[in-house]
Amino acid sequence: MIAPRKIIRCLDEHWTVIEQLVERSASGNFSFQDVQHLILRYNQGMSSEQVFREAQRLLQLEILIPLAKSSQLELNRSVLEFAQQLMQEQQLGLATDIESRILELKRLSERMREAAQSRDSSELRRFARVMDERIREVLKHFGQNESAILSLVERAKADEGKLSLARRYAAVMDAFDDYIDPVLALVDINGPFQLTVSAVETMLSDLLQMIEVTGTLNTEKETLIQLRTRLIEMNQVGRESLSRCADLLMPLRDELRRNTLLSRNASFLLGQMRKKGIDLTLEPLVPAISSDSQRFSLGSANQITSYMAELCQYEHDAYQLPEEILSNHSMLMQVPELKDVVHKAKALKKLPDLSRWLADSYPELPVDELLFLYQELSRSDELTLEHSEHNTELTLNGYKLTLHPFQSSEAGTL
Repeated sequence: MIAPRKIIRCLDEHWTVIEQLVERSASGNFSFQDVQHLILRYNQGMSSEQVFREAQRLLQLEILIPLAKSSQLELNRSVLEFAQQLMQEQQLGLATDIESRILELKRLSERMREAAQSRDSSELRRFARVMDERIREVLKHFGQNESAILSLVERAKADEGKLSLARRYAAVMDAFDDYIDPVLALVDINGPFQLTVSAVETMLSDLLQMIEVTGTLNTEKETLIQLRTRLIEMNQVGRESLSRCADLLMPLRDELRRNTLLSRNASFLLGQMRKKGIDLTLEPLVPAISSDSQRFSLGSANQITSYMAELCQYEHDAYQLPEEILSNHSMLMQVPELKDVVHKAKALKKLPDLSRWLADSYPELPVDELLFLYQELSRSDELTLEHSEHNTELTLNGYKLTLHPFQSSEAGTL
């Protein structure tokens, strides 16, 4: 067994070399000569024999590992992950890594419930420790993936090569398709993430209530409180991290989409020029001129001024903007008071679909006001609401919404 202190000391002495090898690991492996050249670059005073010994030392401490049936080398995986963590150069993980640990939390919660029912404190403590470790791993995955996406975006923006925009942003688009979209589905309100977090939080609250009532397993109370707190933190941190990642990637995705549309239209226009010629292709797009003389001659200053004025006021027929409509203050819509809406909803005996009821009751309200009322009513303590198991589609002022609506609880009273 290699002494850990020797490994740490060697990493400290050759950290600049390790940093370079971490960057090279992203694109492939390297040779023993590459390692010697890096050691010599950062240690100019070393002789060739000393450089060889130091490179051999990295091999002996298993910081570098030879590839099977090859003379090439690679960084030890543990060393690579350790260095990437310190350098904030993590590789983007998969949504399935998070999903597998979330499903593991569900299994562990059942084992903890069984241990609590049998009053087995040692088993309860063991499963609580394992669950705490899984929650920490999920938090670690969210942090690493956010750092990896930030690095991808920075590299894509800083790339000054002659590659096309699609090639530069290829990794960014892959990150959106392979990570953002699957994790968004995972943390959906009826997705595995939210359902598992809610179930585990309820289980922990039930165990704490049982301890308060019966007084048994009182030694595990503090552990369960900390576990529930960390679970809530994982839920919040995960959603905030996902939101920041989406905010980083969405502008680049939109830029690529606009660039693709521009390239497609430019290619179409060039094709038309090749078939019909420049004059026939561009003639419908040229602004109309007042007189034939202005087509070929702009001699005087007045003619130039008139021509420029017409260009400034030119508006293509296909893109005419509507005339401004002056609104009458007396005709402005009246936004209802929240307390009045709550009182009106409370007066109903049964509310099968909160979103549809709001749309039918206030058809003149814009979408943002309706969504505000929907959110506030769902949080109101005066109403007893629960999520429907089935999603519904609702069209509001041209916007199509798909959601799991709130409805009155099984008790049937609001």
